[in-house]
Amino acid sequence: MNFKDQLAIDAAVFFNPNEFGETHLIEGRQMVIVIDNHELTERKANTANPDDGIHDAEILFYAKRDDFPQRPDVDSWLVMDGKQYRVAVVQEDDVSYTIALRANGS
Repeated sequence: MNFKDQLAIDAAVFFNPNEFGETHLIEGRQMVIVIDNHELTERKANTANPDDGIHDAEILFYAKRDDFPQRPDVDSWLVMDGKQYRVAVVQEDDVSYTIALRANGS
């Protein structure tokens, strides 16, 4: 088994609704994501840059890259569970995106 195979196995566990994953409606499609309020709090506490987008974020979640047709752009709109947000931060790794959202009034 190579590293990418192991990542795929780990992602299957991480995004499993019986483990960490939760089903949410994002851009009109049901996706299993992992919301991480603790990580959002940590990032807010550990950033010195008020312009990095994380200060105004109210949701941070992980999603499988394959669930999105393309990488979300910072400052683009994203509808989650019927509420419109601005994308504050997007990071990616081999299998997932880390996305932070802020309310559309921010």
